[in-house]
Amino acid sequence: MKLSPEKVEQLAANIVDGLAEVDGILFMGNDSQIRLAIAEIVTDELMVEEVLDAEIHKMLQAYKYEITMGRLNYDELFRKTRQRLIAERKIVL
Repeated sequence: MKLSPEKVEQLAANIVDGLAEVDGILFMGNDSQIRLAIAEIVTDELMVEEVLDAEIHKMLQAYKYEITMGRLNYDELFRKTRQRLIAERKIVL
């Protein structure tokens, strides 16, 4: 995950604090419950990118020989595969 658990908790706290200042928003739980729920959602969303990257690394193992022989550029192949999968799966990062 690209953010530490502490940063995720801080982000969740900032979101709750920001929402608390908006007129018309009424929380149906206490702040700690809402922070925990938001932190879980943020963590889940960040994991989508990690899972995608791991899947691409696994897919590219089939081309390991060509990559090591210099026939294919790993970074370029990774980037193109990532863009294709993001578009096909309609993932928002």
